[in-house]
Amino acid sequence: MQIYVHVPFCKSKCRYCDFNSYACHDKQAIFDYLTALNREIELAGKAFSGAKIDTIYIGGGTPSLLDVSQIENLCENLEKNFDLSGVKEFSIECNPESLDEEKLKAYRKEGINRISIGVQSLFDDNLRAIGRLHDSKTAIEKIKLANRYFDNVSADLIVGLPFDSTDRIKEEVETLAPLVKHLSMYELSIEEGTSLEKLIKQGKIFVPSADETQDLFDVAYDTAQKCGFDRYEVSNFAKDGKISYHNFGYWTREEYLGFGAGAHSFLKISDGENPLENQVRFANFKNLDKYKTAVESTKFYAKICREYEENLDEKSAYEEEIMLALRTKKGVKAERMPSVPAELERFFDRKDGYVSLKREGMAVMNSILVEILDI
Repeated sequence: MQIYVHVPFCKSKCRYCDFNSYACHDKQAIFDYLTALNREIELAGKAFSGAKIDTIYIGGGTPSLLDVSQIENLCENLEKNFDLSGVKEFSIECNPESLDEEKLKAYRKEGINRISIGVQSLFDDNLRAIGRLHDSKTAIEKIKLANRYFDNVSADLIVGLPFDSTDRIKEEVETLAPLVKHLSMYELSIEEGTSLEKLIKQGKIFVPSADETQDLFDVAYDTAQKCGFDRYEVSNFAKDGKISYHNFGYWTREEYLGFGAGAHSFLKISDGENPLENQVRFANFKNLDKYKTAVESTKFYAKICREYEENLDEKSAYEEEIMLALRTKKGVKAERMPSVPAELERFFDRKDGYVSLKREGMAVMNSILVEILDI
């Protein structure tokens, strides 16, 4: 089983972000949230007594915004309520402007062994355009600092930002390559309701077209490959085998518990004979007050009021299995793969009992899924 912990607070909201995050400088609000979060963890610990945890991921928001004592309390609460003896990966997301040496030392002391840093760009004009608080110099400095304490550091990059070019993308990947073991590279998505969408509609910011962004991603892919990174999932690249085991668990449909406002969970309740029986997904309230009330008003984890809950039928579970597995380099077991129209076969590889998408197939994956799953 895996654990995800959501820390929704940031110093400011980035212009492109539609995640469940809040600009917050109210120490009492953060304290109250963490109190509810730790209570949810305790309730779950009682409900899943003895559950062995494989990976933990603290995401956000900006978890590195929390002070040392808050992180220590959170980590110690997880250890008190779950069996962490088998944890092979414990990640925390950090932003350059809020990461420092004291926090890195505390992370290592608490058993965290992987640092994911939100770089997004190494060009200051892009960082300003999307509302990031750090500059490129600080990003590099904090990656180097993290490397003094951890041998597994990841960086996030966004491709398709306002001032991106092929030369810039190539330079960014080449600069980061010797400093990190993992790269997550995402094409910019213009989400409805974000300030970035508003600025684009007003003509105040211009971004590359979808085709131009795909060309930029191709450059990022080629450069990462030349620098020794292996693409093991649509947006993720690793070297020296340093994949994100936690995220890989999502794509292979491992069970996970999500704690915090808006956090999602996935559980399989089966008799062992039918793995598609009684699979459930649920999510906590996104709203902080509703989340806190839901957690504080019950003594039992199973009775926490949720914003969303779905029991997956066999068809839904199967479609999800295919959609997630085809995101990965490994792909889908051949016997589980649906039939593929002849005109789409060129996008697939078939070897060693698995069916996977070729590079050109991953670029049009959504269209392919519509065809093969009839969704």
